[in-house]
Amino acid sequence: MLVPMAKVELIGPKNRFFDVLSLLHEEGTLHIEDLTKKIQAGDVPLEQMEVVENQAVELERMEDLLLRLRSILKALNLPATKIDEASRQKQYLELWKLDSKELAAQVTDTIEQVEDKTSSLAQAQASMESELALLARYEPILHKIQPLAKQIVTTGAFDSVALLVERKYKGALEELKKELDDLTKSQCEIVSTDVDEDTTAVIVVFSRKYSDPVHKFLAMENVNQVRLPSEFQDVPFDVAYDQLKDRKTDLPARLEQVRQELDDMSAKWYLRLSSIRDVLVDKIDEVRAIPKFGQTEYAFIVTGWLPVSDVKALRGLVYDSFKDDVIINQLEIGEHDFEETPVALKNAKWVEPSAWVMGYLMGGKPQYGTVDPSMVWAISFPLIFGMIVGDIGYGAIMLAIILWMRFKFKDNEGVQLATGLFGPAATAAIIFGFFYGEFFGGILWEAEVIKTIPLFGDFVLPYNREHSVVPLMVMALGLGVVQMVFGLILGAVNAFKTKHMKHAYVKSGLASLILGGIILGVSAYLLGAGIKPVGQMIGGAVMVVGVYGVLRYGGVMGAVETLELVSHTASYIRIMAVGLSDAIFATAINTMAESMPFLVGVFVAVLFHALHLVLAAFTPTVHALRLNFYEFGQKYYETSKEEYKPFHKTGGEKSA
Repeated sequence: MLVPMAKVELIGPKNRFFDVLSLLHEEGTLHIEDLTKKIQAGDVPLEQMEVVENQAVELERMEDLLLRLRSILKALNLPATKIDEASRQKQYLELWKLDSKELAAQVTDTIEQVEDKTSSLAQAQASMESELALLARYEPILHKIQPLAKQIVTTGAFDSVALLVERKYKGALEELKKELDDLTKSQCEIVSTDVDEDTTAVIVVFSRKYSDPVHKFLAMENVNQVRLPSEFQDVPFDVAYDQLKDRKTDLPARLEQVRQELDDMSAKWYLRLSSIRDVLVDKIDEVRAIPKFGQTEYAFIVTGWLPVSDVKALRGLVYDSFKDDVIINQLEIGEHDFEETPVALKNAKWVEPSAWVMGYLMGGKPQYGTVDPSMVWAISFPLIFGMIVGDIGYGAIMLAIILWMRFKFKDNEGVQLATGLFGPAATAAIIFGFFYGEFFGGILWEAEVIKTIPLFGDFVLPYNREHSVVPLMVMALGLGVVQMVFGLILGAVNAFKTKHMKHAYVKSGLASLILGGIILGVSAYLLGAGIKPVGQMIGGAVMVVGVYGVLRYGGVMGAVETLELVSHTASYIRIMAVGLSDAIFATAINTMAESMPFLVGVFVAVLFHALHLVLAAFTPTVHALRLNFYEFGQKYYETSKEEYKPFHKTGGEKSA
């Protein structure tokens, strides 16, 4: 649900401004409103607060120190042992209490102690890692041509080039020899040997005075030359190979030594450096926040938002610190403020993954003053996923993998969100698997594992979706109708709340069209002859009201939205189509496996069911997200422009 927000205004004498700013930063609950645009547009009779010259100098100096500090931290490795948060808090508070000159002196001293050594170690590590990668690339190439290179004896008057040629192009070497003879006046020799079934190694020896034209010719012909690193370029290939092997043997030990030195530096300095980083970030944030506020000749004005539940605490803190010098007023939030009001969500743990996905796909959290549909998504996504997969076996394996990942990666927020989303979906797949009676494509009642339960007419449970498609199509369309009506009702409610009345009437009209159609359908097929005309009259009247609302307030676009509504509702047939294709594919795997010898059949069944499991996880996810995001979500979702981001410190303890 959306957290109720309050808009507050703090007013006080300018000589208390920095104390108030520090208090708000420490408290960390107020989302500051940037008054810059309103002041420039003349919407508020205020002047913009300015960063004075000495503050600008301090800001520039702190930004420079922070840049150097982050470079050092990037080079260091995070210590293997867990950082003592109590020690970090203590160091943070000690540094925070220093004035700007003392802080700059301590930070500069710390940086100068570690910057040069850290930089040189990081450069050495990067250089060695790059060289190892380069050597690993060239060693197999030199290994291929090394036996051939030992057959070639060159002097200072001759140069050589190594080539690797695909064996299917080996016949072109004769043409290459003719071209090179013309360039070198026959002062050229080519020696080749097959190094494996695909590659032929070639060494071209030629007079050094023709070196430039030969290299240019080979470059123009796009021949695959063996280009060694610069330190090996003037060394014979067989010698280069030996040197390269020696180098590759020595480097890992040297690299490990450098890494160990970096680890030692990290263990010694990371806590101190990270504390300094937090202090600098917070100090810089305070200075950068100054231009967001307004002022008069004698007073400052701070406006912002915070949860309603935190207003009382902020009032008390401001009064305890400044008495009547600083007053705090709670302003009324009207419909015109909804777009600018920052949004925070507070949902049950099981709803949070759906809320995160919803915000990501829709481009932001729902606008303040509208309905938060997070819980609806948390129910509808597993429902659609389960209807499509509908297999006990596939669902059980998915759930087992999800539970394993959830316990294996307890500290990984991304994994926890993903498993929180797909856990209910896999559970729904198992539940619908009992509804369909499917276990890895096998029909359980046909195998006499479970008994059928007659419901009404010829319809029994479990329901065989492969043999009778119509009930599945009706269920899919029924879900589509329910979601479309619910989405339109939510859209109308949101439009009424935000005072977009035309949108409210159009969405209400579209909802009336569907509801009227439902009433007509129920009247025609379920009501008795005596009351059927009454139901049909009510349904027709509701539809007429809906048509009037759509055309009266939507015009041509209303008609377009009506056609779009029909299209979106029909899109839910994909639940039937994709689910049915999955079921048929699973059955086909079993049929194919049964026609083979036992062991072969088992292998084939396991292999293809594993491949199908991947598809059964991916494809329903795409369609379930699409139906929620595009068809359903667009009926009501209004995206917020601002997320609740309170002005708070990165380090230290609240109210410390």
